[in-house]
Amino acid sequence: MSNVKNGVDLDNIQALVGAIQSDPAIAKVQFKAQSEWKGGTKASVTVSELFSNGQNIRSEASKFHLMVDEPGVLGGTDEHPNPVEYLASALCGCLTAGIATNAALFGTELEKINVEVLVNFDIHGVLGLDRSKPSGPLDLHYKVTLKGKNGATVDQLIKSKETLDKKSPIKNTIQLPLNVTTEVVIEE
Repeated sequence: MSNVKNGVDLDNIQALVGAIQSDPAIAKVQFKAQSEWKGGTKASVTVSELFSNGQNIRSEASKFHLMVDEPGVLGGTDEHPNPVEYLASALCGCLTAGIATNAALFGTELEKINVEVLVNFDIHGVLGLDRSKPSGPLDLHYKVTLKGKNGATVDQLIKSKETLDKKSPIKNTIQLPLNVTTEVVIEE
């Protein structure tokens, strides 16, 4: 029988920890997404590969397609979330999954996790109207609402959230310096 708490399969996590302890190279992972322009401000994004130690560990059945667009005021058709909304969604998902996992690892049962992310911009910079304004967000705020069950204490719930505040890969990607490289290929 699987060791599942809060819907999190702890046996899988323990197996991964054991595998990494046996072969630290397994911890070297690479996530990959690719997009194809669909006209206007639309892009079709495919997520189909996840590499560990140079090997694709994602099955062919786990191929995901996302559509990206912009709201009408930014030239799009507003048929799909825009990239900033996907970024906010990624943080919501990361925080939710991480809190559920931490709580499970700490033996804390949860009834509810709700996350709200607000990303604030001054789009003067994005539109090139004022070069002194940043093209990126001014700030980001998130609120987490938790409800425990079966005697979960406030301290246990806060511990699950605060532990993730330090470890969230998406929060850290947004918040910490990241070496970003780029290249361009021109087809003729």
